[in-house]
Amino acid sequence: MSKQHQPPFPPVTKRRSATAEELATRQTQDYPPASPHRVGHTPGLHGEDAPYLSQQIIRPGQRQTVEEVERDYPDDPPRRRTTVVVRAPAKETRRLRRTRFHPLVFVGIGLFVMIAGWLLFGTLSSWWNTTWDDIHYGRPRTYQEDEVVGHNGDAKDHPSHFVAFNLNRRVVVIEFPAGDASKAVQYLGPTLFGNGQELTPVTLSFEDRNGDGKPDLNIHVGDTIIVFVNDGTKFVPTHQQQ
Repeated sequence: MSKQHQPPFPPVTKRRSATAEELATRQTQDYPPASPHRVGHTPGLHGEDAPYLSQQIIRPGQRQTVEEVERDYPDDPPRRRTTVVVRAPAKETRRLRRTRFHPLVFVGIGLFVMIAGWLLFGTLSSWWNTTWDDIHYGRPRTYQEDEVVGHNGDAKDHPSHFVAFNLNRRVVVIEFPAGDASKAVQYLGPTLFGNGQELTPVTLSFEDRNGDGKPDLNIHVGDTIIVFVNDGTKFVPTHQQQ
């Protein structure tokens, strides 16, 4: 038969529960003086719950503060400070002087702003004029008008139709007498020179300039007026120019 071995440790004995009086004593921490017959124990508590050293009793809920006292021995070398704080002397605070400009500086700034504004205004004005002409006359610049000039029996109900072009800087006017395209007549004006002249609008107007009672043709190119005289059947160019 196999030999049965005893457990290595004795069985743990269940502790008895604390009484109401012991619980009240724990809450108030009002313990009776320790019995000299139970050295190392606090009455009503287990020894491992409230140990004490020497004559100081450590009670539950209280902290033990151990202060270490640094002792100086005569054999110890004198201690020296290893950290040296070097403070630079504070500089005297000076108030900065206010910068003053000569009055001509402000005059120059004002002139510069005026010139820049004028250039900007000129650029915007040129752009707006070109855009306005694009809306009204298109590209190439084209102008149309109906007028009774006494050609081919035109009248108010069927007037002559005129179309003016600025075609690659050449001024061209086409007349459709009484609205008849088969009898169209072409009038050539001057050639324009200069930068951007291909975008100059060409317009027409009619008035009697020689006093013969017949309306004459006025071609407007910018500020210039070119006159074609009405001979009763067509318009004849003249040297008259305004």
